[in-house]
Amino acid sequence: MLSFTYLDRRKLIYMDDIKDIIDEVKARNDIADVISDYLKLTPSGSNYKGLCPFHHEKTPSFSVNTSKQIFKCFGCGAGGDVINFIMRKENLDFMDSVKFLANRAGIEFNTNLDEKTKQRLAKIKRYQEMHTEAARYFYSQLDNPNNPALKYFLKRGLDVKTIKRFGLGYSPDSWDSLKNYLVSKGYSLEELFDAGLVSQNKNKTNYYDKFRNRVMFPIFDYKSNVIGFGGRVLDDSLPKYLNSPDSELFNKRNNLYGLNYARKSIGHDKTLILVEGYMDLISLHQFGIKNVVATLGTALTDNQAVLLKRFADNMILSYDSDDAGVNASLRAIGILEKQGIKPKVLNLGSYKDPDEFVRANGMNAMLDRIDTAIEANQFRLDSLRKSYNMDDKKDVIAYIKESSKIVKRIKSPIEKDYYIEYLSSITGTNSDIIRSEFGMTFRNYPRRDDKKPANTFLHRPQKVSVVEDGSKFIELNLIRAMLDSRLVRDTVPLKISLEDFSDENSKKIYEKVSNVDNKGIKVSKDGSIKLEDVYSDDIDIDYIKKLGRVKLNVEFNDLNEVDKIINSFMRESSEKRLEELFKQQEILENRRKTIKNNSQEAKEVDLEIMEIALKIVAENKTLKKF
Repeated sequence: MLSFTYLDRRKLIYMDDIKDIIDEVKARNDIADVISDYLKLTPSGSNYKGLCPFHHEKTPSFSVNTSKQIFKCFGCGAGGDVINFIMRKENLDFMDSVKFLANRAGIEFNTNLDEKTKQRLAKIKRYQEMHTEAARYFYSQLDNPNNPALKYFLKRGLDVKTIKRFGLGYSPDSWDSLKNYLVSKGYSLEELFDAGLVSQNKNKTNYYDKFRNRVMFPIFDYKSNVIGFGGRVLDDSLPKYLNSPDSELFNKRNNLYGLNYARKSIGHDKTLILVEGYMDLISLHQFGIKNVVATLGTALTDNQAVLLKRFADNMILSYDSDDAGVNASLRAIGILEKQGIKPKVLNLGSYKDPDEFVRANGMNAMLDRIDTAIEANQFRLDSLRKSYNMDDKKDVIAYIKESSKIVKRIKSPIEKDYYIEYLSSITGTNSDIIRSEFGMTFRNYPRRDDKKPANTFLHRPQKVSVVEDGSKFIELNLIRAMLDSRLVRDTVPLKISLEDFSDENSKKIYEKVSNVDNKGIKVSKDGSIKLEDVYSDDIDIDYIKKLGRVKLNVEFNDLNEVDKIINSFMRESSEKRLEELFKQQEILENRRKTIKNNSQEAKEVDLEIMEIALKIVAENKTLKKF
């Protein structure tokens, strides 16, 4: 039998199913993270692109899809999951690749298990089956007309379909109903106690049900295995909420409620919403908002953030608005940022939680609040401001000094400038004074209302003195022209597509400005767009600086001049395509020399060579037009 163990907070967890083993290894090795160890990946929409490591190319054709956890090269055809990548890159067979990735994730891989380990593996499987039986029992109790749980769920606004989907149930007001049921299914009292489903009296002479007279919420791991329960009282007894105790099967610090559903509804923007309670999550789910997870009675932990990073790049926090909730949000923001997740904070106004808000206002209002969630740094500054009196000059100065610790940590110069202006607006302090306090200068961080020419963002000389790459320079010229002229923006999309650009930064700006009227980007009276209005964190600041230095001495009202810029770009793009076709042709011709004549493989290669030759002819005709 093949299995592995991994050390998690000094507790060994075991698996005995080969499919589960491979799934766990893949889950702990995000494909983009693994591939980034071998080549540079750049964002491309919801995916990533890079130069293929399996064949020589200058234009990236290697794509990584993080939602599906697969890669594909559209140049050489290589593709597969993270294991396939390691097999090719490290030249390993399947099992050695699984071991390689297991070692990378800190998993101790074992193929020879002793008898004790086999017994513990069997125990874990048996406990999972035990919890499934318990969940079925609790759910079946809703059919009992004498229990109050169904009335509670219906009063909270849940429909029968939602109750069934989440497997909600009821633990009877009895000391031994679940105990007797599970014993009748062949489980021992010792097993029930060890799994946390029953408790023991002080004298250790008797066992009794841990959950009594509670509405029950089965807790699933992200693969939809029942691993524990949460129970809420229906009377005034304490504790109000009760979770399964930590065990080899369940650890509340390592799991998240609802992740088994949320991971399937995460969307292209890879955003999850983090709430505090089961009912918040279930209510949002019933209203059609399904990318929601909840902590299990604890503040967000580092281990939970690591788990979330497997599925999400963005996180919207929805905690209580009291001091405890604000502090929990601030702590969660730091934990999420450490894992590379971008957090925002939901503002529900006077409503106490998402459940109350969505029932009062509906799904569309909730989606609007999600879309306008507060950026993490603004939330930090707003939370800090509550400790100061903005009508007291000394407090304002103290607030600005303390705020500098937040703003100085911001890497993006555009975002940093935005928050300096934000601080200026909420404190009534001149932004140049704030920059001075932060050790910055006005020239390095131009204000949005600066009276420079419309096409100016960074200081640039009148001439470009050095051209590092001719094709990149031509591409920069075209993007610069699109920013400077409405006519160019209207003309370029008719002749040039997104795929014609080689630089990912150019593609991002092209997408933003090619249909500017529908994207809310500010356009000056002369038809130009400022660089700061199209800049975002996913665009390389060095690219922005180069673009800012481009100076075009062109009369944009002259269509002939505009055509010259476009044709220059199209000619360069055509030459690139020809170069790539000639390389492919050479590779195939060299391969053909090694193949026996009249074989099926020879016929297939000859056909490919012919197809490329036809493409070369067609591309030459295109090139002559320019």
